[in-house]
Amino acid sequence: MLKHLLRLMTALVLVGALTGCQTATDKLERKLKVNEPVVTVYFAKYEEVETALKTAMVHYPTRVDNTEAGIFETDFVKGDSRFKRPDKPNEEYTSGYRYRLIVRLVRGNDAGRSAVKVVVLKQIELARDFFATTETIQSDGLEERVILYRIGRELRIARALQK
Repeated sequence: MLKHLLRLMTALVLVGALTGCQTATDKLERKLKVNEPVVTVYFAKYEEVETALKTAMVHYPTRVDNTEAGIFETDFVKGDSRFKRPDKPNEEYTSGYRYRLIVRLVRGNDAGRSAVKVVVLKQIELARDFFATTETIQSDGLEERVILYRIGRELRIARALQK
């Protein structure tokens, strides 16, 4: 009787553990949507967010910088200028791998406070050879999150310096 109870308890624990792991994986996949723009809202003035964006994007080649429309677009980033993941510092890319970043700033208000929604999209292209058409690759969202982190950090630094 005790053996049956022990086996039943072990089976229940294993089923619970396996179900929990699957549920956590599903939740993580829903949270990390691949190839969708990464969005954050900052409660600050538009000019402050724009300044923080330009400081965060200073190392990227600029293609479009339209302040009035709230569009900042980089030229194609390639070669040694490409983003290097901290968990894979020695990752090699082919010479045809290139990408550009498109950042949009949208003005808004929330309960009387000015808010700016920042949308970052990374468009990756891979050209296998000169004659082939370019292939679109999905982004994992890490570089976009890094840019949003840098914008938030610049805003915090600017607020601290004002005090």
